[in-house]
Amino acid sequence: MLRPTFLGFRTATSGLKVNQSVMDVIGQNISNINTKGYTRQRLDTTSLAFNTSSIKFGPTGVVIGQGVNANGTSQFRDPFLDLRYRTQAAKAGSEQVQTEALGDLEKIMDEINNDKINEQFSHLVEQLRNLTSNPSDPVMEGVVRTSAQMLTQMFNNYSNQIDTVRDQQLNYLEDGAIVRVNQLMENISKLNKQIRDDNLSGNPALELNDQRNLLIDELADYMDIEVVTTPLPIGAGKTIDELSIVLRGQTDADGKSIKLVDNDQFGKLDIDKVNSTDDKVMLKFTKIDGTTDSDFNSKIKGGQIEGYLKILNGKGDFATGTDNFEKSQGVLYYRSMLDTLASTFANEMNKLNISKEISDIPALDADGNQVKDAEGNLMYEHPLFWSDEAEITAGSIKISQAWLKSTGSYLINKNTPSEGNDDTGATDNILKMIDLFNKDHEFKTPGGVDIFKGKIQEFLAHTITRLNLQKADTQTSYDAYAEGQFQLDYARSSMSSVDMNEEGVNLLQYSKSYNASARLMTVLDEMLDTLINRMAV
Repeated sequence: MLRPTFLGFRTATSGLKVNQSVMDVIGQNISNINTKGYTRQRLDTTSLAFNTSSIKFGPTGVVIGQGVNANGTSQFRDPFLDLRYRTQAAKAGSEQVQTEALGDLEKIMDEINNDKINEQFSHLVEQLRNLTSNPSDPVMEGVVRTSAQMLTQMFNNYSNQIDTVRDQQLNYLEDGAIVRVNQLMENISKLNKQIRDDNLSGNPALELNDQRNLLIDELADYMDIEVVTTPLPIGAGKTIDELSIVLRGQTDADGKSIKLVDNDQFGKLDIDKVNSTDDKVMLKFTKIDGTTDSDFNSKIKGGQIEGYLKILNGKGDFATGTDNFEKSQGVLYYRSMLDTLASTFANEMNKLNISKEISDIPALDADGNQVKDAEGNLMYEHPLFWSDEAEITAGSIKISQAWLKSTGSYLINKNTPSEGNDDTGATDNILKMIDLFNKDHEFKTPGGVDIFKGKIQEFLAHTITRLNLQKADTQTSYDAYAEGQFQLDYARSSMSSVDMNEEGVNLLQYSKSYNASARLMTVLDEMLDTLINRMAV
């Protein structure tokens, strides 16, 4: 069978068209070499051949194709690398938030570069020692009182600064992270609709896909998400992909995946003002169907949102519930440790200043009963430290008004008055106050859980050491996750980014191919001219 005369022209024409399209794609890649998030594009081609339904009517002899066909443009992108990158981003995001917050706490409780509480404890002990040389001297006792007052102010300052860190983190969560998450979900849903509409009209919308992928990557930094694509038949055997974003591994009460974005619909994340308290931040999520998930904290397993919840809700040894975030060591944990130090120190000092002298405040034992001496007389206390709250804390500790207003000797020199009530030269009780810093104490949580046994200043060192170790640990974890994220991003870039050298080589290659197709058409024209005008001449 003779080959159709003009079939060769069709082959050459298809080569010209396809090579022209390839060079157009190369030009698009080169022009976007510095565009953030741009993914290198390619032209998908297939070889054309005869298509017959029965061998009876098929061609005989040598079968040659009919040229090349362009099926459309696509991107050099690996979904598996995207999955790994976003998983790593969620881990890095959580550690990053904790590292920064712990760094702020570390600066507050830096006892090495600043003379703070530990130094002031030593100063108070030194002044008590000086007082033993003249225990009834009101001037020397005033120096002790001033030293104690400076110590209480340092406690107050530490506590206020720690509260400031927590307020900052809460603000970062509420006005920063949550607002941005809601913006990302909304913008992704809008892009989903645009991409769907373009796909229905035959446009692959690759540039819109790049914009959406950038937003999804950013969302993965805030929460551990998973991207789910569902093929949607549109007729004529064709399908388009609809995209939804779910929380990885999390389900609602009905066992269904929790969808943050579902095609052109999206949910909303908020702080649950009703169930949140001063020591616990609760999140709520308004789902796509309008219902609210008020127990959303338990669904958060990664990302910056997890980091904020650990820092804001973490109580460590002071946790009373089973919430995983409460068990973390966050701002509340270190504030509670400081409160424990302040209350233990103040209560122990107050116990040593109990007197028989008439006062407005009766002394109480551990069970709240009034204390009596051996003769059954009520004992009264001269509190050195006081709080306007129910318990003495680092934020509320202060010098008692009675001590502040005292013009004479307020410190009790001797627990058991000597005969005649003349204790002006006694120092045994002051020495006990000094010894208070050299003896071991049991530091407990309000629930009675032992957290440390040792000296007062050792407990402070223990608290700061735990903070330093935790900061170092989270920093190490963040560095590891960030490095993994960088390596995965590099692997993605190696595949998806535009390389000028590679595009230059492709440009030369397909330019030659275009010229070859043009030359083929010229040769076919010469052959046709010979066949028509020169045969049988």
